Amino acid sequence: MDITQLHYFIVAAEQEHMTKASEILTLSQSALSRSITSLENELGVPLFDRKNRKILLNRYGKIFLEDAKKIVNQLEISKENLSQLVHPNMGHISISFVHSLGLSYIPTLLKDFQFSNPGHTLSLNEDNAELIIKDLLTNETDLGFATQYKSFPDLVYNPIFNEKIVLIASTQHHFAKMKNIKLEDISKERFIHYNSDTELRKLIDSLFLERNINIQIAYDGLEINSIIGLVTADMGIALVPESIIQNINGIKIIPVLDFDIDRPIYLIHKKEGYISKAVLYFKDFTFSYHEKMNVEQV
Repeated sequence: MDITQLHYFIVAAEQEHMTKASEILTLSQSALSRSITSLENELGVPLFDRKNRKILLNRYGKIFLEDAKKIVNQLEISKENLSQLVHPNMGHISISFVHSLGLSYIPTLLKDFQFSNPGHTLSLNEDNAELIIKDLLTNETDLGFATQYKSFPDLVYNPIFNEKIVLIASTQHHFAKMKNIKLEDISKERFIHYNSDTELRKLIDSLFLERNINIQIAYDGLEINSIIGLVTADMGIALVPESIIQNINGIKIIPVLDFDIDRPIYLIHKKEGYISKAVLYFKDFTFSYHEKMNVEQV
């Protein structure tokens, strides 16, 4: 028995479905099944009642789930306690965030945090919301900055700000000379779009579907840096979070009369389990950072 097996068991028990659990763990169902079977053989009792891919904890599994969580949490506590004994004024925080926050928001937040807390170390991971949630559920990361990809009862979603979505075009584009446009005018232009597995792509697609507007996608499946580069080169127009285009030359925000949309950004972490002092401190710092920003904007 090892910690990895316990992690796999906990995720499978919480999801009650082999397919869902294997997707979160980015593991094949056969590998997950072998790990759980090996664990059951070692314990000498079955932990689940199985029906196809649906799995339910039996009475042995329910008892062992509580013990497994205690074991995993105690290991994290022991590791953190040792770390604090060696470096009492230091702590490590792992942070994941969606791509669009990496251009402005995350660098600004982390710069302020590190300036006042030089003893803390950070590890960063940039990914889409779905993979960030997987990393949170499997304890691969401490905190996630993302949109709400589904709603998992094992996670806490702290809303921190709403990000306004705006239309951008090159300063050379004919839209740049107009005072404003209507949303339907976008259908006549070359549109640059996000990767299909991003929440921003889903949000924009649902808007156009609701308004019965067909867009002409010139370039598809891109991340935010490439989208901005193509718009700057006047290769098309795009909808982007307003915060990411501050101080970028060659781009103009185009007012759209019948368009007002934003997306909430959350600070996300596990509901249960050990959270280090460093992570809790960073969480409080983030809340204070936004309270300060809101006061300054009033």
